[in-house]
Amino acid sequence: MIDPSPLFALHEVTLERSGRPILSRITWSVALGDYWALLGRNGSGKSTLLQLAIGRLWPTSGAVERHGRERIDLPSFWRRIGWITDDFASWIPPTERSLETVLSGRFAQFGLKQFHDDSPTPSDWERAEAALVAVGCGELRDRPFGVLSHGERRKVLVARARVAEALCLVLDEPCDGMDPGAREQFLRWLGEYLRGPCHPARAAVILVTHHIEEILPEFTRTLILRDGRIMACGPTEELLAPETIEQLYGVRLKRLERHAGRVWPIWD
Repeated sequence: MIDPSPLFALHEVTLERSGRPILSRITWSVALGDYWALLGRNGSGKSTLLQLAIGRLWPTSGAVERHGRERIDLPSFWRRIGWITDDFASWIPPTERSLETVLSGRFAQFGLKQFHDDSPTPSDWERAEAALVAVGCGELRDRPFGVLSHGERRKVLVARARVAEALCLVLDEPCDGMDPGAREQFLRWLGEYLRGPCHPARAAVILVTHHIEEILPEFTRTLILRDGRIMACGPTEELLAPETIEQLYGVRLKRLERHAGRVWPIWD
């Protein structure tokens, strides 16, 4: 039975450090099956907000509920969050085979460790291989994680989240460090993956970015942060408007170019 309550919900949440507000009065919720873009300039509080949402940080005031409750088994909850970020990629042994990296998600490990009393079963290995194939990376199974391209690493980490049966996939600045060609190839793949039959229908997906052109049409709702506050929240198509973009970046906009459901800013 599917839990109808939001995956997580923040109610008037504020976080302060050394008396300085990092996030102020944030109210936001994400349900299973939601596709959100989290947009904001560098330092606006995007990653901090998500750390609060999943219980890695605690608010100074306000409340956070997960599955409709303030108290849950957080380690179990964390295992169901597939966080795709450069920080996590750096924790994976560079010599580890990609197939082992994917399987490590089954045990919530960074670097697959096999123990005599809790070793992967043949079905675990089959699931890991199927997850790699599902993201279009079956040929990477024996390639060391450390030699993969940025885009390949992101895909392998998505496969890792699939094996962990993630309820939420967080793509935290997934195109950071990619050249324009690699970025477009990855985004094309991501759109096809989210539209295709391989992506679990129940899983929520959150794209964290400071580039509006990276927001694919699949991300139908957007939360915009500015200086630790919610500047706007709602349907992506309505929010990505000239006046909103100028307010967010503080730069005069000449026009917005729209193509295939995506938006590119042309600055004045």
